[in-house]
Amino acid sequence: MNTTSTKVKFSIGLLLVGCSLITTQAQAQLIKYESKDSLNGKPKISSALIGRLKLNGIYDITGNLHGNSSFLIHENDVYGGNKPAFWVDMRQSQLRFTTTTQLKNGKEIKAMLEGDFEGGPNRTSLFRLRHAWIKYNNFTLGQNWSTFGDPDLWPASLLDWDGPTGMVLSRRIQLNYRNKFNPNGRAGYEVAVEQMEPRRLFDYTTNDALGVDYAPRRMPDVIGALRYDYDNGGFMKVAGIYRNIAYDSKNVLEGATDFKFKAANGWGLTGMASIFFDKKSGLVNNLQAQFNVGKGIADYFLAVGGSGLDGFANGNKLGELNLLNVHSGFVSYQRFWKPKFSTMVIASYNHFYGGEGTASPWNEMTNYHFTLNFSYNILDNLMVGFEPQIGYKELHLDEGIKKGKDAVRINFGMLYNF
Repeated sequence: MNTTSTKVKFSIGLLLVGCSLITTQAQAQLIKYESKDSLNGKPKISSALIGRLKLNGIYDITGNLHGNSSFLIHENDVYGGNKPAFWVDMRQSQLRFTTTTQLKNGKEIKAMLEGDFEGGPNRTSLFRLRHAWIKYNNFTLGQNWSTFGDPDLWPASLLDWDGPTGMVLSRRIQLNYRNKFNPNGRAGYEVAVEQMEPRRLFDYTTNDALGVDYAPRRMPDVIGALRYDYDNGGFMKVAGIYRNIAYDSKNVLEGATDFKFKAANGWGLTGMASIFFDKKSGLVNNLQAQFNVGKGIADYFLAVGGSGLDGFANGNKLGELNLLNVHSGFVSYQRFWKPKFSTMVIASYNHFYGGEGTASPWNEMTNYHFTLNFSYNILDNLMVGFEPQIGYKELHLDEGIKKGKDAVRINFGMLYNF
């Protein structure tokens, strides 16, 4: 057995940043570890502790979304009044531990553990697990970004980290297998089984009076995907998902006292692309887009998940769960005017509607979301940004009646990686 010794490096920086109405001070520390003994031409074990300081500043001009650090336009109360508000928080600051171990067979094991401070009731700054996974060869096991979506599809400078309202992206506990059709080719595929942790396992809305209650899942979600990568980092991807959403059912008219296990079948398709454009000046601009369609897949929308929009009880067939149909999408374009200064525009929407008898308080719901972002890198690892957001929520009620309400928010903040 080889004797292992440690080499620890510290670098500490102190900086003072002024950003809009807020001035913040941050002390940064980077810790790296590499074993002296090597394997495969690399340190046998290498690890790093990485941190991110993120300050969110928010001013709500119209709408009633105060209390949400993300612009959750689907929660805008169309019957309520405007609630102008100003607030700041640091809850999306992160800690991340990564490690890589070289193996004698020439392969390696990678692992990551990451958390932020958005845990607890109403996101009360308690530490929360974001990612916890281990990768070997083509396999990934643990909590990571869902295969139904892609972590490379992300508006890079977005201050609102839940992203566009129509974007499919979600963290899931999963077993994922990813490979190329040809070892030297660009086309590949992924297959995965995934499930949300138990506290978020159910995302439909129950109704005791209509005989629908929660039930434990009996099978995970099944996902398959095809992806094509370009040399410059861009890609195209299509993915499909099958969901078996469990619920308890009883016919309240017959006076049933015991619930009977049932399941509703959900499905979804998504297509996405990220394209990079090289300018003569050497700057790189980025166009991203995604379109999604399905039934009972609201829990996979990062900005919508947890809102009970996978389905509602059926008012005509007691004890039946109707999954909601949905289509959604977004398009974003980021342009670099200078190496350290960029702007980005994002347009996004989602549209939910149920089948006959769906006992939701509305027949259809549509959410529109528009974002403009200005980002400037004071240092390579320090970004400040300013981000106006406009949203509109519209409900289709009975007999052609529509009810809508807008929301306008100004985001500002800083992101410091150390």
